Amino acid sequence: MEKIYSVIDVGTNNVLLLIAGKNKERIRIIHRNSFTSALGKDMKDGFLTKEALDRTKVILEEIIELSKKYTDKIIIIGTSCSREAKNISILSGWLWNNFRIKYNIISGENEAYFNGLANIKEFPDFNDITLFDVGGGSTEFTFLKENKIISHLSTSIGVRRLHNEFPEDFQCRITRVTEILNEMNIKNVSKQILIGIGGTVTNLSAVKKNLKEYDSNIIHKSILKKDEIKEIYADFRKMSEKQIADLIPFEPTRAEIILTGAMIIKEIIDHFKADKIFVSDRGFQFGVLAQSEKELEKML
Repeated sequence: MEKIYSVIDVGTNNVLLLIAGKNKERIRIIHRNSFTSALGKDMKDGFLTKEALDRTKVILEEIIELSKKYTDKIIIIGTSCSREAKNISILSGWLWNNFRIKYNIISGENEAYFNGLANIKEFPDFNDITLFDVGGGSTEFTFLKENKIISHLSTSIGVRRLHNEFPEDFQCRITRVTEILNEMNIKNVSKQILIGIGGTVTNLSAVKKNLKEYDSNIIHKSILKKDEIKEIYADFRKMSEKQIADLIPFEPTRAEIILTGAMIIKEIIDHFKADKIFVSDRGFQFGVLAQSEKELEKML
């Protein structure tokens, strides 16, 4: 018997909604959407701003209202920004007091693990896979071999984080990303199949395909070649924020940070000596749903 869940990912830059039916191992997508909250924008000394918290509350209230039309099984999960914010209790307390919904904050390692669960059956033809998920506050790497999760790690490479740390110095953002990638010290990187997850990767694929409306069926499992990524990145560097927003009309508010996101992807593909990446739009929400009903109940 199918049970319907709403899984809400409260990230550093975006809030992602996935409403889906689950019947044993089968997941049926009912509704998906992405909202720009910029929760981590201007975060300083570990404190979220009132403006960021208020933006996120408005989005969550709307999403919860929509979710309740389908289900009372609503799982809300906070990631990088929520892990670090000293005043995140403002948001978690508001959720509980107003909706009696728990705010689950997961570790970066768990986030990477859920990314693996989400994609482990999506690319069965590949034996050695490196998944990377570029987020607002962190980038997770998950390593799969013969359809099994071998290891996973979380790094402090984050699009919004880089903006906060180096608001005016783009070269410093590049230097910081390369430093962190080199510190990972991963062997045999050239043998890995690279698969990218997250809004920046999926938006780059949509830009390549000139999409005016986002279509998961077109984007999921698409391919971005190294030269295509570098070309888009070079174009972005010449464009104004408005010009970039016109290329992604389905998510124009991402224009503020997508240049930095494209840079991160370019640095990752160079680091792993890859000539292309595959694109997945199956984020960790799908991995959360892949758990047993007993584990899902713990998050409610």
